[in-house]
Amino acid sequence: MKKVEAPGPATPPARPNAWQHRLRSDFATAILHWVIVALFLVSLATGLRIASDALDASWTSAIAAILPQGDVYVLHIWSAWALMAACGAYVLFLIAARLVPRVALDASRIRALGSHDRRTRWQSINVLIYWLAFALVAIATGTGSLMYFNLLTDTQALVTTLHRIAAWTLLAYVLLHVLAQWAMAGWRGLLKILTPRLAYAAAALVALGGAGALAAGVFALDRMTLESLVIAEAAEPPRLDGEVADAAWQEAVPVTVETHKGANLPDGTIPVRVRGVHDGESAYLLFEWPDATRSQKHLPLEKTAAGWRVLQTAFDKADENTFYEDKFAVMLSRESRLAALRTSHLGARPLDGLPGAKGERGLHYTTDGSIVDVWHWKSVRVGPLGQIDDNYFGPPRRAPDNPGARYTGGYTQDPKTGGGFTMNWEAFDTGIVQPRWLPRSPEVLAERLGAVSLDPETGDEGLWWLPRSLMVPATPEADAQFPVGTVMPSVIVEEPFQGDRGDVAAVARWQDGWWRMEVRRKLAATSDYDVTIGKDTYLWVSVFDHTQTRHSFHLRPLRIDLR
Repeated sequence: MKKVEAPGPATPPARPNAWQHRLRSDFATAILHWVIVALFLVSLATGLRIASDALDASWTSAIAAILPQGDVYVLHIWSAWALMAACGAYVLFLIAARLVPRVALDASRIRALGSHDRRTRWQSINVLIYWLAFALVAIATGTGSLMYFNLLTDTQALVTTLHRIAAWTLLAYVLLHVLAQWAMAGWRGLLKILTPRLAYAAAALVALGGAGALAAGVFALDRMTLESLVIAEAAEPPRLDGEVADAAWQEAVPVTVETHKGANLPDGTIPVRVRGVHDGESAYLLFEWPDATRSQKHLPLEKTAAGWRVLQTAFDKADENTFYEDKFAVMLSRESRLAALRTSHLGARPLDGLPGAKGERGLHYTTDGSIVDVWHWKSVRVGPLGQIDDNYFGPPRRAPDNPGARYTGGYTQDPKTGGGFTMNWEAFDTGIVQPRWLPRSPEVLAERLGAVSLDPETGDEGLWWLPRSLMVPATPEADAQFPVGTVMPSVIVEEPFQGDRGDVAAVARWQDGWWRMEVRRKLAATSDYDVTIGKDTYLWVSVFDHTQTRHSFHLRPLRIDLR
């Protein structure tokens, strides 16, 4: 009989090796990882939208249709600071959990880069890649903060370039990070972030508290470092005559604001010097900014064999940067020091169910029902009136009845009861237009314009506007007086604005490469469309160098200190 051997002990099932056991992340790391990924994607997408608005944008404008629209400035800045806080929280977590060796780039780690063991080598490579991410986030948030806080203004173009390079390198880093994790441990290495284990709870709470403290610190720093514009009471207010020798201006404390990203400006940057005084009833403000040319050719009309045409390159898209007048804008808000961010909404159609801007660059409007006061000085159209065009940003307005009319969101003019200016055509057309009026004679036109140059970089000496009193109705007989090649202004000035639209007086003068503009308005708001000028009113300025909409700007305002 065959002997049956007793079965031996069962062979234990194969156990995963120690390396496979370790392929699980901890909960805090996983959470921070996905928070950082989400914030990076928001920051990148909104940054691309901002970049696509640049005049020289190429491929970023080609992908504009898939980029976010609307309040992207706020999202970009807040997501960038939150990303910085999340990265800081990860560093605190490593310290609190005593996991610094996880990312230590010491001598042994450097030597391991040449190890023959594939796993050891890729562990060190991944640590090196982590440090690349730390450096790139530091550069991106550092350069972004320099731009936001308006520091290193003389090298703004370089800072912007470094910011852009860091952003794109971070995008490349994501791909590099994924490939390196896969090379180190395959799919299990990639999926470990999805199956975290509960660990290091106390360290996670420390990291959360640190992130909150960092965010609060940035918020406090933002408020504490706002520059003040002191508007003190003057013994004798200045005269509005375009001269700045008044004693009041000499005693006022000037503040210089660097504005950026304006078309036709040197590197897009221009400084604006601001001074202010008051007499107890009205505020007086003096704005000075350099400009090599006095640009007055605002969409002039040129006679051709076929008729009169408007000289323009992109006026039909609300983006004219050649044949346009010099302009200047002031924005006032008491509701928010973030008004410059919250009233600028980028994209082709940032408002659902409403039209977008003709140039698909975005719209100005408020989302909380508030009113932001906007003074829009136009050197040719309202300069002769001795006024600033009093406008405002408010809630989005209804779409115009005419589908072809320009939609401006919540940007419009204060009400008026009369006066103003008129464009001298029955209807705008990129081809031939029909003027409404013509000068009384070629001699009248020549006397006002003098020598005419159509070079936009050449300063204009003449008067590129025509008073209604010098015009006659456009008839074939009147038109026959003007030969082909005649150039005439398109702006017909009537009389000063009457009503709320005309309550800001202004006199500006260009001399020796500088615009100097004196402004007067009552301290107290006199209508629902104005903002009271008082303590803790916020003020922004913008320069338009013969451009329709591509003005320079700054994000952080001056805080008015009324004394």
